[in-house]
Amino acid sequence: MLASARRLGLGPAAAVLAGVSGGPDSTALALMLLDIARLLGFQLHIAHLIHDFRGQESYDDADFVQRLAQANDCPCTVEEVDVPAYQHESGVSSFEQAARDLRYAFLARAARKVGARYVALGHTADDLAETVLLHIARGSGLHGLRGMQELNPWPYPYSHDAPLLWRPLLALRRADTIAFCDQTGIDYRDDRTNYMEDFARNRVRLNLMPALAEQLNSGIVYALSRLSQTAAVQLDYLEAQATALWPTVAPEPFASGGVLRLHRHALAELHPALQPLLLRRAWIKVKGDSRRLTESHLRQLAAMASDAGSGKMITLPGGYTAWTQREWLELSPQTPSDHDCPYPAIGGEFRLTLPWGPIAVAVTRRDGWEVTCQAVTLPDDASLDTGDPMSAYLSPAALASGATVRVWQPGDRIQPLGMSGHRKLQDVFTDAGVPRRWRPRVPLVITPQGLAWAVGVRIADWAALGPAENGVRAATLIKFVRAS
Repeated sequence: MLASARRLGLGPAAAVLAGVSGGPDSTALALMLLDIARLLGFQLHIAHLIHDFRGQESYDDADFVQRLAQANDCPCTVEEVDVPAYQHESGVSSFEQAARDLRYAFLARAARKVGARYVALGHTADDLAETVLLHIARGSGLHGLRGMQELNPWPYPYSHDAPLLWRPLLALRRADTIAFCDQTGIDYRDDRTNYMEDFARNRVRLNLMPALAEQLNSGIVYALSRLSQTAAVQLDYLEAQATALWPTVAPEPFASGGVLRLHRHALAELHPALQPLLLRRAWIKVKGDSRRLTESHLRQLAAMASDAGSGKMITLPGGYTAWTQREWLELSPQTPSDHDCPYPAIGGEFRLTLPWGPIAVAVTRRDGWEVTCQAVTLPDDASLDTGDPMSAYLSPAALASGATVRVWQPGDRIQPLGMSGHRKLQDVFTDAGVPRRWRPRVPLVITPQGLAWAVGVRIADWAALGPAENGVRAATLIKFVRAS
């Protein structure tokens, strides 16, 4: 542990907070840190959280920790929380997870209060092996196999100055910490909940690990620890690659609490080993942490990025959503709603006012739209690309019998520009990447001859400009703009 403390540069100007439950692991941690703090000169603070679950035993644990701190002239912070009440308020179903949430929140507060850059925890090699095994059982990826490290970032979405987690006992077994306490003559507390098989970790500790050691590999704890170290090294390399690729995959700035847009093509081109890392990073940027995101969610997101279609949506943990919009895969804290749709809702069909006689420009305002129709004359070599998908040149002859505007109806078909046959408008929307939730709002210019223009999507071949006469072409420029 002394070597670990020196690697962190701990000295007279540093402060460390130790989370101490009173069990053998954390008691050994506290005793070792007290000796090292005297040697290196850093300030040690002890913190203990009463979980309000085991009645008087919880208060006896707190009393033990306080007496341990007092006997060594070490400051101690104790708080009490109500885990079931937090579960009810937050909707967390797992008692273990709820207790963990509250414990880390308490440690973060206590660390800030005393100015501690590091929060020391008494996890041992046994804890690491149990964690890796639990992650394997849940189908985890490399992040799960990595398990715990000697030094880890804070696991919850706190500010940039959040403390770091320091686990200096990972090279020791649980039997080592018990032996250390016995040799020093220091008692410790034995939490009876550690023997309750209601909790998955206890079942792993009490049943699965002993069975694996007896029937498969007597050194299973060290084998799983080596697996964790291997995964950590590989993950460090892949994370560096993901960092370099991030500006390509997420080229737009992201404001916390908003929508994060990932470039689908850039993401789909990556090696499958890198895709989940970038998707996980995106999720953390939107949500703040990686909790409840599984490998299954990452596979779904990767499939959405590779799918040629648009408008698909999945729900992610905590009510977050991901959906595809043309070339983008978007992650958001909320279900996409009307705010991101560029088309105002059209209440019903309305007639377009078209230029006629001496009137070269006609404007129609209806249902949030301002539609300008202008009679223009174009040179034969003029580009027909207006540079704006919401404006287009249509043939005056195609509009001679009048035109109306409405939205998509089942069965609508269009003869796309350059094609002799007709296609379902629904298929044209899909090919153009129009999200499903937008399609009922896309304005359509309809004439007695049929669908002339799906605005922003496709012009009908028969409604396009014809050949020039005497070097010029007459055209009607129609432009849709959201009314202010």
